[in-house]
Amino acid sequence: MTSSRPLLPLILATIFSIVGLGMIVPVLPFQVEALGGEKGHAPYIFSAFSAAAVISTPIWGWLSDRIGRKPVLLASAGLTMLSYLWLANVDTLVALYGSRVLAGLAAGWFATSAAFIADVTSEQDRAKGMGFLGASFGIGFTIGPALGAWAVGHGSENFALPAYAAAGCAVICVLLTLIWVKEPQRHVQDATVRFATSVLTHPDISRLLVLHFTVHIVFTAMEGVFAIWAASRFGLGAREVGMFLAYSGIVSVIVQGGIVRRLVPKLGEAKTVGLAVGTLALTMLTLLMVDAPIWILVPMGLLALGMGLHGPAMQSLLSQVAPPSMKGGTLGNAQSAQSLARVLGPAWGAAAFTAFGTESPFLIGFAVLAGAFVFAVILVRRFPKTRPALA
Repeated sequence: MTSSRPLLPLILATIFSIVGLGMIVPVLPFQVEALGGEKGHAPYIFSAFSAAAVISTPIWGWLSDRIGRKPVLLASAGLTMLSYLWLANVDTLVALYGSRVLAGLAAGWFATSAAFIADVTSEQDRAKGMGFLGASFGIGFTIGPALGAWAVGHGSENFALPAYAAAGCAVICVLLTLIWVKEPQRHVQDATVRFATSVLTHPDISRLLVLHFTVHIVFTAMEGVFAIWAASRFGLGAREVGMFLAYSGIVSVIVQGGIVRRLVPKLGEAKTVGLAVGTLALTMLTLLMVDAPIWILVPMGLLALGMGLHGPAMQSLLSQVAPPSMKGGTLGNAQSAQSLARVLGPAWGAAAFTAFGTESPFLIGFAVLAGAFVFAVILVRRFPKTRPALA
């Protein structure tokens, strides 16, 4: 049994990192409108961040294999702090988008954290470690949106305060990493790591990345349009949106901190991923049925359940399927696929919202995820639970 002690400083630092991000996520679409942007175009602010992350994330993953996990974590957190300080002082749409592009270029934390966990955990305990990492995201997205909802205020919204608070969280993240996070040793054995594009020649990894991408291109579309959907359909503002996101974070903590650690040993990572995709398809279906704000709790809970299962199970499965020399690159590519989905997801969600109506992103999302579920059921057969890497 692998000790969880080496993970604790990293998990704590990750919580502060995600608290900072969580504080600004529900605010950004409304800030776009406040600076003169159109409501239907607000989700593009998420695409700007992710377009930069698509470029930077594989490089961060490659660098972490070469120079170490800790230096990359420090650099990522430090640049993120600067992006939040810029965000707190923007007064034009161009500056707002520029601050999010800088944040995207700094987005190396998650891929490097996942590689760190793969370094210090055994194959049997890897899903548990990824679950802890996912739970830290859940905690961050519980506390962050709630604090952001409080900080932005009601009526005359204060967009600078959440950004300054997020910068403070990034400073704490840097200090925790600098003082308490210890560089793991296992990755030193992988000195001949290839550049991240080489993992695409591995057929099992490629199939898993396609599924991972599909899940996230629907999830990010829903995430991107959620605020403007809630505002258009029910007249909700940044504070109310933040509270719904906080609720989703609470469910995510329960799932990733407990349920996933008990479910994966029984089903295996592959079947858990399939279950997650089916749950997410159900999420899109229930969103189409919401007719009052209180019922938003149902799809938001299902969303947290589905993503809470998918994240740690997929990360663990990828780290086990990847050869040792490709581990960091594989996790970097997984994050890159996720980031590419974060570019395209909000963009197509916004386009569908504008062209076909407020419900159309969820209807399209249901159709795509229903197909993805069939693909996942077929793919699961390639990774039986009895396979040694998944035992």
